[in-house]
Amino acid sequence: MKLLQTAEVDELNRVLIAVSELEVQGQGCSVEAVLVLCSSLALGGRPVDHRKTLQQCSFAGFLSVSKGTATLTETGKEFLKLNPASSYELTDAQKQFVAERMILLGPWHSQARDLFLNFSPNYSKVTYEFVTFDNPLPLRYRSAVHLLLKLGVLLEVDDVLTVAPEYVASVRQLLSNRHGTTEEDLAEALQENRKLSAQAEEAVLEYERKRLRALGRDAEASLVRRISQLDIGAGYDIESYNGDKPLFDYDRFIEVKASQSHDLRFYWTANERRVAKKLSSRYWIYFVGNFRSNQADRIAPVMIQDPAARLPDISQLQIEASTYLVTQRKEPILKPIEQQDIEGFLL
Repeated sequence: MKLLQTAEVDELNRVLIAVSELEVQGQGCSVEAVLVLCSSLALGGRPVDHRKTLQQCSFAGFLSVSKGTATLTETGKEFLKLNPASSYELTDAQKQFVAERMILLGPWHSQARDLFLNFSPNYSKVTYEFVTFDNPLPLRYRSAVHLLLKLGVLLEVDDVLTVAPEYVASVRQLLSNRHGTTEEDLAEALQENRKLSAQAEEAVLEYERKRLRALGRDAEASLVRRISQLDIGAGYDIESYNGDKPLFDYDRFIEVKASQSHDLRFYWTANERRVAKKLSSRYWIYFVGNFRSNQADRIAPVMIQDPAARLPDISQLQIEASTYLVTQRKEPILKPIEQQDIEGFLL
């Protein structure tokens, strides 16, 4: 989904407050009721498309929208708590929330990265900047710049757009993949993703049980199990079944990948790839995008069978190595360095 427009950001509180007022004991409310409540409101004398704003709230994870019913998520409740006066104007805390958790490091991060790839580092000022005077940004970035100026991510002085000091670290992280992911970045990402992955694995576990029960395979459903807590070297997380297995030997081995972003992006270890090659069509990757723990019962994973064989052939995906492991295969031939005062060897 396209990046939020400034007008949509201005209407976030209006839509979310409407949902909170119409909800009955956290059971949600009619989408149409929300639109009716907001229909008489205008921004700058112009009518606002609150349906689109509501869709943006759903994409951002503020709302769960299903079958015409809108429900505030935990993220949405957290966002509203940053507005204790229940005003329609965003508070400074809410602006920071949207900037960091929704745009720079959230669902819209890829579009934000596309913009910031045009910026250059200013090492003396420790920031990123873009000089607009003699090299204006393409028109497609105009709305994004306007939004980030409103949120305080960007500052503009004398035809120079500059990343505000408090957002430099987030933009640096956003741009880190421009030169490839370092081992430190990978370790940090894996550490941050550990809790999310555990929650996603539990969600997929229940998803598999429901899938098998829908096939009339109650016995198989009861035997689906998550093994990742005890066997981290297995190369997958869940043991399940394709369908009817009279001998109850597992024939679907699932590696779960999850992200809070909608974009399909994950790390796949060398061990997981080795196991996938061995298990062939019995190995699956379940990718759960836009994952929220409070919506775990409504996941719709992207399921990839036999990924070792199929991933390289899926044109919509890009695969790149983020690290390399170098090990010695045999005794190296060492050549002494023939320079005085230097002790060492060259391969």
